[in-house]
Amino acid sequence: MVLYLLTIATIGALIIEPRLLNNAAPPSPSNYQTPAISGKGIISGKPIRIVIPGASIDLSINEGRYYPSSNSWTTSPVNAEFATISMPANNHAGTTYIYGHGTDAVFGRIGEHTPPDGTLARIYTDNNHVFTYRLKSVRNIKPEDTSILDGLDKGSPQLLVQTCTGTFSEWRTIFDFTFENVDKVT
Repeated sequence: MVLYLLTIATIGALIIEPRLLNNAAPPSPSNYQTPAISGKGIISGKPIRIVIPGASIDLSINEGRYYPSSNSWTTSPVNAEFATISMPANNHAGTTYIYGHGTDAVFGRIGEHTPPDGTLARIYTDNNHVFTYRLKSVRNIKPEDTSILDGLDKGSPQLLVQTCTGTFSEWRTIFDFTFENVDKVT
């Protein structure tokens, strides 16, 4: 028997909790391991907070999970999510992927009013570092386009922030930030 849990979120959207489809057990944390990064001079950490000062955004970050079988993600009505299939914030390589709802409580302010190129974003990590990124570009993709998830471990370090936009949340707006620097939080 297929079990569905339907919830009306605070934004009025219908959410199907993917872990309950087909009586599937929720994925265990061991199934989702953020890639480890180590080496001389490499600094990395799990994102726990995102600040975009120019957009008055200051959010806690949860660990977010992607479910390929249902093409869905865990979401929070009040926090951002760190896609654990992406790279931790680091000064070496790969993409740190943060996503969240396009509501005023999460990323609605940047979804409705795109910040200018050069806007700064800061990611605070669980090991007391702050990574600074600069907005390079913004683009819209369709929800079914998951190519953005290809090669998250490749290339220069960068931050992608994703939120839903459009009258019916028909777009996924991707904010592409380039790595600037990392500092130790004292």
